[in-house]
Amino acid sequence: MRHVYSLAFFLVACAPGGRNGVPRTATTGAGDTASDGGSANIPSCNQFNPSPDGDQDSDGYTPAQGDCNDCNPSINPGAIQIPGDMTDYACNGKPGTLPSCDASNTGLRDATSLAGAFELCDPRFFLSATLLGPSDKRARKVKATFGVLPPRAGQNMALLSTGIAADKNDPDFDSFNEEDPGTDLSDSNTQPNPLPMLPGVSGCSQTQPDTVYDYSELVVKLKAPSNANSFSFDFQFFSAEYPVFVCTEFNDEFLVLQESDKEFGAPTNIAFDMQKNPVTINNGFFAVCTNDKSKPETQHCQHPVSDIKGTGFEDSPGPEQIPGGSTGWLTTTSPVAPGENVTLHFILFDEGDHILDSAVLLDNFRWGTSVVTVPSTTPIF
Repeated sequence: MRHVYSLAFFLVACAPGGRNGVPRTATTGAGDTASDGGSANIPSCNQFNPSPDGDQDSDGYTPAQGDCNDCNPSINPGAIQIPGDMTDYACNGKPGTLPSCDASNTGLRDATSLAGAFELCDPRFFLSATLLGPSDKRARKVKATFGVLPPRAGQNMALLSTGIAADKNDPDFDSFNEEDPGTDLSDSNTQPNPLPMLPGVSGCSQTQPDTVYDYSELVVKLKAPSNANSFSFDFQFFSAEYPVFVCTEFNDEFLVLQESDKEFGAPTNIAFDMQKNPVTINNGFFAVCTNDKSKPETQHCQHPVSDIKGTGFEDSPGPEQIPGGSTGWLTTTSPVAPGENVTLHFILFDEGDHILDSAVLLDNFRWGTSVVTVPSTTPIF
């Protein structure tokens, strides 16, 4: 058994009253700004008496199919509404409003409920959710809160863990200490490392193992809205491996792999720190913690562990030992092409052995209209 020693993340508006809107600027749900269609409006288009079966703006929708502005390809039944913008992009009479989908799934563990917990539910864009691998149901749960942490959006969020997905207020909670150092979900819960060639952190001499443990993978399949050029989601990574096992082979990891033909030729990790390191306890974003003076790689802490009080990851595993920590809330944004199919793999696993647990919260998925060229992850603090 591994022991824990005491070593000191223009639209012409389809608005009520007609289509005689004027050009203006819209703000996307991801906090981006984008023109709401002035440059996209087709000057020669007949916007007042369009052919019911025509598609003047070539967006794939006719007036007979519900396109309420057949002169602008950003407005059609396959578009996403933009919060705060009164242009009826989706032609559903609900401008500025996104559907709610997580009001009643707290405590559930199935894939669809987990996806709904971070705002993936619109049937036009959410195609499916599945759990892959030998994932243990105890390692996932929809949570209304996680310790002191409330949802970033909606009424709850998804929690994945390499142990028991619970906080101190949950009867399923399993504390971390030297006598009980985490949850071994199952000796059979092993998987090939999905990205064994992904570089480790420079200076840690860390090589990626071929096999990983306590593996959880949530796969969601999506269709991008016709006016989307990007998407974003929020996450926070926690680990009891910090600080003792920083820069060792016992380094739990969170990956988000994107599959989309127009952006990447192969499944590509889109969640990483400023040095392109994967999300682990070695990550530069691991900042809700206590610096360990004996380890130079643990000097990124900026916020006290009281910021994650009640999660269990703020506790020390033993007397006079430094507690675990987290990345804090992070946002990942990645490019997408309008209307294309996208698959996202949210993957969490233990490295080195099953002992000591890590977890990740997922919340606030949203589509954006701004064009981005590469994925990025940034702190929310």
